[in-house]
Amino acid sequence: MRQRIFVNINLVLLTLLLTATAVGQTPETVMASVNGREITVKEVDDSVAARIYPLQQQLYAVRKVALENLIISKLLETEAKARNTSVEELRKQLMVGPINVTTAQVEEAYAQNASFFATMSPDEAKERLRLDLENQARMQYYKAALENLRARSKVTVLLTEPAGLSLDDGQSPAKGTKGSAVTIVEFSDFECPYCKQVQATLAQVLESYGERVRLVFKYLPLEGHRNSLPAARAAYCAAEQDRFWQYHDALFRAASLTPEGLNTIANELGLGQTKFQACIGSEQSRLAIVKDVEAARRLRIASTPSFVINGRVVSGALTFADFQQIIELELKLQTSNKSSSAN
Repeated sequence: MRQRIFVNINLVLLTLLLTATAVGQTPETVMASVNGREITVKEVDDSVAARIYPLQQQLYAVRKVALENLIISKLLETEAKARNTSVEELRKQLMVGPINVTTAQVEEAYAQNASFFATMSPDEAKERLRLDLENQARMQYYKAALENLRARSKVTVLLTEPAGLSLDDGQSPAKGTKGSAVTIVEFSDFECPYCKQVQATLAQVLESYGERVRLVFKYLPLEGHRNSLPAARAAYCAAEQDRFWQYHDALFRAASLTPEGLNTIANELGLGQTKFQACIGSEQSRLAIVKDVEAARRLRIASTPSFVINGRVVSGALTFADFQQIIELELKLQTSNKSSSAN
């Protein structure tokens, strides 16, 4: 019974999301009024943010793929008309080019995939692999031709991510390229032992996936940790002097996070003490932490470490295998979407 109710709630949320979008509602749109007290779209969304967040991303992803398919269709129609041919014939023309699949390539592919062809003779398996490699080469010509068509055309994409969807606001400390295939947003507490534990794993993830993964840091000092808030404000102030990640690493290595310890780390990193001390006690540093805490609250994140991986909220000190499973799924989905767009 619980599962059925959960599914129905998600269906209702998605229906509300689609309906709100269809009628052009904004966050300030009033959805109800109780004794003169208005309830806006934003209030409703905030109350179920953890569930709406992935639904918004799914809707955006579906629209993005559909839009890309329509753009490609329009480009092909225009080019086919210019060449006085059909779109289907044009597709065939764009795949034409020299194809040279060598015996060595076929043998290498067979060696890597032999277990999948256990019921076939080696000759039949290798012939299928040769045809597959030839088709891959043709698709490369096709994709390159589409990119050329797009470059020669005036294409303006106005589709944007829903407000509040992206936690990568350009202000939070981050590692990796913006717009990477996978963005990991980390909500962390410098006094949390599990947050400290997961740092080596995150470093391994970044090293293994390179430019395909971006890490964004968010402050989430927990109330039960006496020194976590001062440490978060100190880290923010280190970022103001372009030393966030060095300070971040030092905090997780430190035996204690007393005010004296925070100052010692600042001195060791060569931070300007006058500027650093003024920043720690400033309203600016307090509001920066509050902003991240509020973002966590909207997503119903109350423990550390917690991660938002391409819109998926996951809590706990994940292992490399855990991250790998989620990242590989995201990369596979994006590859599938690109293939759909190219066809």
